[in-house]
Amino acid sequence: MLRSLLLSRDECAVRIIARSFKDLEVELEHCSDVKVAIKKSADARYDAIVVDDDVEDARLLLERVMELPSCNKAVRIALADASAKMDAVFKIGTQIIIYKPLSTERVRHGLRAVRNLMARERRRGAKRVHTMISARMSPRNSRGTNKQVLIADLSESGAAINFEAGDLPVSTILNLDFALPGSPERVHATAELVWQDNQGAAGLRFLDMPSYARKQLSEWLKESSKGTSITALANRAGY
Repeated sequence: MLRSLLLSRDECAVRIIARSFKDLEVELEHCSDVKVAIKKSADARYDAIVVDDDVEDARLLLERVMELPSCNKAVRIALADASAKMDAVFKIGTQIIIYKPLSTERVRHGLRAVRNLMARERRRGAKRVHTMISARMSPRNSRGTNKQVLIADLSESGAAINFEAGDLPVSTILNLDFALPGSPERVHATAELVWQDNQGAAGLRFLDMPSYARKQLSEWLKESSKGTSITALANRAGY
């Protein structure tokens, strides 16, 4: 079983992270003291290290982990406020940032990025399709500030996007506008920025979408996932 270590003093955060990792069948160990966490990481192997940036000197754990042969390949995750300076958070060795305030849905979406990094694919719930869809993104209630992004992964509940450095808005509530392949109609959605990494990727959770667009997206995902399954079977058969 995959193992993770969480450094946090927030009981609510501990419950949410523990529940989400349990769904992924990842064992979680929790501690609230930096020195204890460093000792644990030196004594055992972990596949993911999660630190709450509210814990003083939490960065010491991430710095130490990168030096340890047993944990230097662990996925390093920070729980941080959206107002935190992202460059500073990434400089301490973070690979993934999950934004506060934490909620079960927010963390669940954030940990989808961790799945791939932990080599743990679990296809439960909504269908997800890898895509190359160009989209326009802007902060909510803004005009004339659209940024071009690429939707790399799409589901009924959210999307993973790729973006150029500096193009990600500071706001965590965004407008996303895109057209599904083969459709002349554009989908307009309000989305929440849940996570971002240090490689130009981020995860969005859909908050609001017109019913007609949601139906269109659902039907497109159903058809696209069928095509993906057929292609995968053909590849395995050697075609």
